Amino acid sequence: MVGETQDGIAELAPVLDAGIGPRGRIGFIALANGYVTEHEVARMIPEDVVLYVNRVASENVVDLANLRLMEGDMARAASMILPADHIDVLVYGCTSGTIAMGEGTVTDALGKVRPGIPVTTPITGALAAFAALGARRVAMLTPYVFEVTAAMRDYFISRGIEVVGAANFNVELNSDIQRITPCAIHDAALEIDVPEADAVFISCTALRTADVIEDIEAALGKPIVTSNQALAWHALRLMGYEDSVPGLGRLFTL
Repeated sequence: MVGETQDGIAELAPVLDAGIGPRGRIGFIALANGYVTEHEVARMIPEDVVLYVNRVASENVVDLANLRLMEGDMARAASMILPADHIDVLVYGCTSGTIAMGEGTVTDALGKVRPGIPVTTPITGALAAFAALGARRVAMLTPYVFEVTAAMRDYFISRGIEVVGAANFNVELNSDIQRITPCAIHDAALEIDVPEADAVFISCTALRTADVIEDIEAALGKPIVTSNQALAWHALRLMGYEDSVPGLGRLFTL
C-alpha cells in the first residue's frame, strides 16, 4: 500500500518478520588469531540458528600470561556484536582463556556488557556436559603447553571432576594448534583413555574435532566431550533449543 508521498517519492509499507536466525542468534567472541572454532560451531548448530562473530585481541603464543591479556578487550568485543539488535546467548570461544582469566571473570564481564543475556564458555559448557552425561571422572587431552594443561586439570578438580588421566601435545602457537590433524586427535584420544574414565574431554576450540567425535565414541564406547561441541550444545540449550543434532556424539542426543 502506498502511503505519503514526499518530493515525488512514495512511501511503501514494509512487512517485517523475525529476520535471520528465527530459532536463535548466538553472539560469538572468537580469537583474533583463531579461525577453526567459528567454522566448527557453525557446523554444529541447526540452519535456523545463526552465529554472529566478533574477535577479541589475542596473542599467538598460548601461555597463561598472554591468555589473561584478553580480559582488557572482552567488553569491546562483546559490545560490537549486533549492538542495536537482539542475541539469545553470548559465547566466549576460548577454553584456555577461560581458565587463565577465570570462568567467573569471563561470564561476569560479558554479562555486564549484555545484561540479561545468557553467557557460556567452553569450560562452562564442558561442565554442563559432564553433568548431563553423568561423567564424574574424565581423561583429558589438550594441545597446550604443560602450564596451561595443568591449570585446566586443577580447575576441573576444584569443580568436583576427577581427572583420571591427562596428556597434551605441548604446542605453543595457536597457529600450529589449528593445524593438528583430526587423525592425530583421534589417535591421541584413544591412547589416553583409561577404563575408569566416564568420558574423554578434548580441550581447545582451535582443534578440528567435529569429524572424529563419533568415531572416537564408537571405538571407546563412552562419551566424548570437545570444547566446540560442548560450547555449541550449551549455547543451544541456554536459548531453549532442545532438538537432537545428528553426527555430533552422544551429548547432542540428550
